[in-house]
Amino acid sequence: MTDDACQRYTHDPEAHAGHLAVCEKCREIDTALSTVVAHRPISVGALPLAPWEQATYRAWPLVVIGALAVLAIAFALCFAAGISLLRAIVTGMSAAQLRGTITIAADALRRASLIWHVAFGFCFFLVNTVLVLLLRRAPRGIDA
Repeated sequence: MTDDACQRYTHDPEAHAGHLAVCEKCREIDTALSTVVAHRPISVGALPLAPWEQATYRAWPLVVIGALAVLAIAFALCFAAGISLLRAIVTGMSAAQLRGTITIAADALRRASLIWHVAFGFCFFLVNTVLVLLLRRAPRGIDA
């Protein structure tokens, strides 16, 4: 298509329709482009429903069964240890124990060497950089 007549034909095929009688290359391109694509209807009934389209599948029974299983395991462990489940929950939610753990961790961090402080700072910035980069990524849509 380096010929001047071929260029004119590609810019305005209706005005230069006689060019197809002379140029074999343009005629092949024209027949390849003029093939008709058959349109078929899409069966929408086979597509899965999204949650906002009144889908019937709900995961809540699975969540409830999982929560009951965790509660049963906790009750069995408390029974084996010889304490009540309520006492275990109250002890686990005690602010004094949590405060003590945080104080021990803070004291250990204060007594750490300079290398550990630098490593902790580096890891802090590394993790936050990765999170910022993940947040700046374009989300994948339904057509991706």
